[in-house]
Order: sequence, then structure tokens, then C-alpha cells
Amino acid sequence: MTEKNIKECQKSLDFVLGWFAKPIFIDGDYPESMRSNLSSLLPEFSEDEKKYIKGTADFFALSFGATLSFQLLDSHMKFQQLESISLRQLLYWISCEYNNPPVFIVENSWFVSGSTKRDDAKYIYYLKKFIMETLKAIRYDGVNVFGYTVWSLLDGFEWHRGYSIRRGLFYVDFQSHDKKLMPKSSVLFYQKLIEKNGFPPLPENLPIEGVFPCGFAWGIVDNYIQVSLMVKLVGSPARPVLKIILINLPDNVSLLTFITTVLERDGCKAFVANTTPFSLH
Repeated sequence: MTEKNIKECQKSLDFVLGWFAKPIFIDGDYPESMRSNLSSLLPEFSEDEKKYIKGTADFFALSFGATLSFQLLDSHMKFQQLESISLRQLLYWISCEYNNPPVFIVENSWFVSGSTKRDDAKYIYYLKKFIMETLKAIRYDGVNVFGYTVWSLLDGFEWHRGYSIRRGLFYVDFQSHDKKLMPKSSVLFYQKLIEKNGFPPLPENLPIEGVFPCGFAWGIVDNYIQVSLMVKLVGSPARPVLKIILINLPDNVSLLTFITTVLERDGCKAFVANTTPFSLH
């Protein structure tokens, strides 16, 4: 990241958070970046006003979630909602910028498609991620976070998306007469989290650690390659032969023989392109 990018990032945070946080937690006045860009639009504070404003909050109330510049594709695991700065990074920035004030995360969540009813796996994924980032900020960065609140208990009307997205732990059937409620999967997750006060050292919470066997084959697959291969058929229409190209496989005769045998048994023609010379026979 260049020095210019850092300054722009700082400026962005100043305009989003600093316009109220700096006066309250630092010196009673707006950030310098705002003064230099919006000098004619910002009020001037007297010294008495600055003293009055400074220290008028008991804690830093933080709302953090998805940006509005996203395109929600469908209800499946499509993480197309844009993430900018991470929650842990933001908490650390607040701690450094404003003398480590007490922080209460008063609103935090992600969302799912409006058609999602019970299985909100994507919501749980991000909820767990945000809460773990909060825990790391407390334990490893020394940030003074004392509370966390999920948004929200129930699905509701979203100002920018109407009913096309949902943020609640409980699904609301807006078409029913009595607005029937149904708990989503995230309810159970958050309930257990509160009961345990976080992620205790239980087997299900332990990270998967270790290394793979020597010679383990790693690779990358791309959707474009898959589509291209699927249309490159050779042979008769009655029995088309799918061309499969194996690129840069390990120089292991047994492995290569097994792969090509299985592919050709299933009607595929295997071609191998390796940087290391080898022979199948």
C-alpha cells in the first residue's frame, strides 16, 4: 500500500467516524482532513465549546456491517457482498486513534437473500467471523471492547433493499396475516455462543492444524477451463470422448497411470503436459 493510499484510507475513516469521534474523544474539533476539504461548510467551535464537547461520551458505539456497494446474486453461498476494512482492523484503528476508549459494538451483521427462510449458513459464516475478529482484537490487540450486539432479532424492511434481503435471526413471513416467525439456523449458533461466552477450548472449536503428506498434489481449477473442456468433444456423436488435460502433475508413475486409466475407462482421453519429463510405461 502506498503512502497516498494510506492517506486516502485515513481520510475516508475521518469522514465516516472521525467527524464525531475526534471532537468527542480527542480535542473537541473536526479532523484536519475535513477542515481542509470542507472548511466553508463546517462550523467553527470556540475553545469553551471544544472543552464542552470533549469527553461527552461514556463509550464508543460502533455499527459495522456490509457495504451498500454489492450485488446479491442468489441465496446460495455466494459471498459477493464487498468487505472493505476488517472489523479487527477497524477496532484497532479506533483504539489507536482515540486513546483506546471503551467500545460497544451496537450493530453488526451480514445478510441473506429475501427468499432464505431457515438455512442461513452465509449469515452464520460472517457472524462467526466478526465475533472471532472481535475476540482477537480484545485478546491480541488490547482493544477495550466490552459488548457486542447482533443486528437484528427479526427480519425487517431495509431502506436500500426493501424486503429483498434479510438480516434477522428470526424469519418473518410478511405475507401471512399474523406475520409468522421462524427461527433460523443462526439462532442456535448465537444461543450457544452466548451460553459459552464465546469459543471455549472444546474439540469442535479447535483449529485444524498440521501438514499434508509429502508429495501431496496441489492445484487450481478455474470455471473457464472447465467450460472450455466440456465443449471440446471428439469422437462419434454416439460415444463422444471428453478431452482432459492434466497439467504439471507430480512425477509419480503410479499416480499418473491410475489417473489416466480411470479417465480413459470412463470415456475420456487424457493428455498430460508436465514441466518434468516422465514416462507412463
